[in-house]
Amino acid sequence: MSATPLQVTGQVRLHVFAPGGHEALVAATANLPTVTVTSHASPDAALEAAQAERGGVLVLENAGTFDLVELLIRVSETAPSLPGIVIGENIPILAVKRLISLQRWDMLPPPIAAGSLIEALELVCKQDSSTADSSGKCWTVTPSVGGAGATLLAVEIAYQLSQRETRSKVCLIDLDFFDGACASYLNCPANLNQSALTQSADRIDEALLQAFITHHKNGIDLLAAPRSHRLWNAIKPEAILKMLEVACSLYDHVIVDLPRWPSPWMASVVTGADENIVMSELTVPALHAARNRAEDLEDASEGIVQPRIVLNRMSKKLFGGTVTVSQAEEAIGRPVFATISSEWEAALAAVNFGQAVSEAKPGNRLAKDISRLIDLLEEGSASIVQSPPSRKKA
Repeated sequence: MSATPLQVTGQVRLHVFAPGGHEALVAATANLPTVTVTSHASPDAALEAAQAERGGVLVLENAGTFDLVELLIRVSETAPSLPGIVIGENIPILAVKRLISLQRWDMLPPPIAAGSLIEALELVCKQDSSTADSSGKCWTVTPSVGGAGATLLAVEIAYQLSQRETRSKVCLIDLDFFDGACASYLNCPANLNQSALTQSADRIDEALLQAFITHHKNGIDLLAAPRSHRLWNAIKPEAILKMLEVACSLYDHVIVDLPRWPSPWMASVVTGADENIVMSELTVPALHAARNRAEDLEDASEGIVQPRIVLNRMSKKLFGGTVTVSQAEEAIGRPVFATISSEWEAALAAVNFGQAVSEAKPGNRLAKDISRLIDLLEEGSASIVQSPPSRKKA
């Protein structure tokens, strides 16, 4: 019985590292004229070749001779749009979680049959023209302590993204059902009905989401619920995830204001997000809390998440009792990704007028710092803060 023709436009080359399954792959593609197989001596060589070629698909056998989790993390960081297939049984749970976050990857159990390979290739390759760019970026912002400025940062990021030349469609989602303040910051109603999140996730779709959206005049769409703990225990994690999935399909950017208290859906949300920001003040208690918060996110995601530490309210003072960036990095045990200047008057005006900081006080240093932060997040850059050299006391 001949295999069904592959319904993928263009030539496809499989860059394969499969010590035990290479011959089966060659046999499975024998009747597929648009598919060629190239074998490589190592998974690193296969990854490099697949990245360098248009139409390249990375195929890895879970042979236990390399760290599959580490390689998939590298793929997500350097080539998130690269299609790929993992072949094998008993794939580690961390690798499965990483595969779920990679939209253009699939898993196949051995032995490889032509029909199952065709289905997998159609799944990972068809997204070149259809869904590869249809899913918006998701960034989360969470505070280390109360009053660290996480909500102000989330609102300003959402506003600046909506005002850029590309005119991105932006949705700001407040998942802090106890103390959420996004609606208050923007002086607009919170229309999300928490009861909708206690029902089956299948009921959450585009129409339901649009019914709960608040359209702010500055261009942000807000999804927030009135503060309440009445239904807290009944909210379903799968409903939260479905809501975020639908939002990411409708918007270019989804900014999530996360609470700092534990929640059943926290691990899944941060694992699925593109970036996770932990906001801290330049005080010793806040820095210790930021370290703990970052470790909590890493533990919850089993090491997949790499939180970005952002320090708020950086002082203009060169001398005095303020904590320096290098001291902050020593306290939290990790690099600081970015700093936000202290602009109390601009922040106060924004909150009082229900606006983003850029609206209330255009051109202020706080807004400029956040603009730079957005640029670096979109580029996927490493830490942008360089600790100044220590000064010897006279």
